[in-house]
Amino acid sequence: MKVLIVHAHENPNSFCSTLANQARTSFETLGHTVELSDLYLNRFNPVGGKHDFQNLSEADYYKYATEQLHAHKHNAFVPELQTEMEKLVDADLLIFNFPLWWFDMPAILKGWVDRVLAYGFAYGGDYGFFDKGRFKGKQAFLCVTTGSPAEFYTPGGAHGRTLTDILKNIHQSVLGLIGFTVLPNFEAYGVSRISNENRTQILVDYQNYIKKHFT
Repeated sequence: MKVLIVHAHENPNSFCSTLANQARTSFETLGHTVELSDLYLNRFNPVGGKHDFQNLSEADYYKYATEQLHAHKHNAFVPELQTEMEKLVDADLLIFNFPLWWFDMPAILKGWVDRVLAYGFAYGGDYGFFDKGRFKGKQAFLCVTTGSPAEFYTPGGAHGRTLTDILKNIHQSVLGLIGFTVLPNFEAYGVSRISNENRTQILVDYQNYIKKHFT
């Protein structure tokens, strides 16, 4: 199996980054092939625009989605995007690895979604939605770290919802929309405030999660 981890944390020494490396090691130990797209390390530009395209269509009115479709049809995406698209097409499993910021993914990862999951390439054009999506038959899941403890993410907790509820838009309207089968999150709570022993246990739990789903 081929795995693509899209990682979005600026600090390579963070626990979130440690989880990305743990995933790579665990999958490789099981005999899988892993590609890690480290967005901060690669200085990925999250802002979409005309710079995404090597050339533009001759449309009278510029529209980003229209130019994405044109670029897909004419192989006109810039190399930065073409590389990420090729990784995605090649992968059997996609993992978004990120810290929860304002109850969502960080901007750099949202920019990856905006620019890489382009109209015509990931949806629209020749591709439908959900069970008719381009990536039907492939799997995806989120590996997420939080600053708040687990008890905050309950119906009666400080945030009033579970993490799965908070991330429902990513599950359904991003990954599910383009055909991925979305597996349960791997969630690591309060990672900056817990003991080293607890962090070690989380790494063991993640290794077991991967063994359970992908052995």
